[in-house]
Amino acid sequence: MSEDGIRLDGRSGRGGLLDGWVRALFLAAVVVGAFVEVSTAHRHFGRLVDLLALAAVGLVGAAAVLGSEAAATLTREDEREQDRVRERTDREPQPEATAPICRYVAAAVAPTTRPAQPRPFLRERPTDLSVPRFGEGAPAQGYPWLLPERTVQNGIAADEAQVGVLGVRAASVVGPGHRCGRPAGPRQDSYRIGRSRDSRYVIVAVADGLSSAALSDTGATMASSQAVTLLREHVEAVGFDRLDVAGLFGRIAESITAHAAGRGIDAAHLATVLVTAVVAEPDANGVARAWIGSLGDSSAWTLDPRVAQWRFAAGEAKDRAAEVVSNEVAGRLPDTPQLAVARYLSLPAGAALALVTDGIGDAWADPAGSVNEYFANAWRAPVPATRFTADVGFDAPQCLDDRTAVVVWNGGGA
Repeated sequence: MSEDGIRLDGRSGRGGLLDGWVRALFLAAVVVGAFVEVSTAHRHFGRLVDLLALAAVGLVGAAAVLGSEAAATLTREDEREQDRVRERTDREPQPEATAPICRYVAAAVAPTTRPAQPRPFLRERPTDLSVPRFGEGAPAQGYPWLLPERTVQNGIAADEAQVGVLGVRAASVVGPGHRCGRPAGPRQDSYRIGRSRDSRYVIVAVADGLSSAALSDTGATMASSQAVTLLREHVEAVGFDRLDVAGLFGRIAESITAHAAGRGIDAAHLATVLVTAVVAEPDANGVARAWIGSLGDSSAWTLDPRVAQWRFAAGEAKDRAAEVVSNEVAGRLPDTPQLAVARYLSLPAGAALALVTDGIGDAWADPAGSVNEYFANAWRAPVPATRFTADVGFDAPQCLDDRTAVVVWNGGGA
């Protein structure tokens, strides 16, 4: 029972017409009246019977009316009681909203993510990687690339590196004259790049196998690889200022000859030319010294950032004034390593050193063309290796040979 006398079962706690004894009295009166009505003759007690019947009907009707009013009263009381219960409940401290209602913890609901929006299509390539074209170009440039009959090195090779402040880019591409013939020829050029263990020196080698040699691609690969390995050993053993070009090229020639003997072939089949370089880290003034050793017509060139021109620095220069430019070389490996020459030069801050095969060097040396000027502007500073490779694959009249370039930029003081 509640504080206000209302029972929780819906009945009033105070006396009233709906109490149990009152309802029992009404029922008894109705039953007696009905019994008398049935068992007693109406002529003697007619009025009494009628009076009892009327009383019973009246009492039943009054009980119905009073019961409805009481029920309505109880309903209002129930509503007020429920309101009071809600008020008390609201005043009581409530559990945290994050507390689980049941004793089982439901799995975490994955956050709703917005559907991915379609990315817009590119309207154009972000970088134009088409090769530079000079004049009318070479018809062979557009011919399909064919594969040699034997397994050879890749038709394209490229690298990108940073050693201290020295930036390096390298690329080698099989020439149009080799890749579209029947049978197609291998890329006879090869390069290697490396560094000393203390990263104070960048070591570079570029080799060009002679077209007249059946396995010149193998000879070029051996020469470039051996050159970087041996130069690293020499720098650490005798120092940068005491590099021996004769000893270096002599040992490379011995390795090529031994390889030919092991395969039972003539060493002339592995004939190649070679140019190498060691570039030291810049000094306090930002100047980097470089040592260059060369044999044959692969060459070294330097670029002053203030002048849009690559300048010949080392190698076997060709007579561009002659009516017919000869591709005959005076020195080669493994036949004449004693003809190798070397020199030191300085690269001021911002300058660059390039080692190239004659597929590029011949085009740079041609005073009638604009190839040198283009590359001087395009490679004034390091470019991505992809762009560098596309440049090496340039299209120009009568430029059908393999082409390889390795460029080292002196970023000291930049």
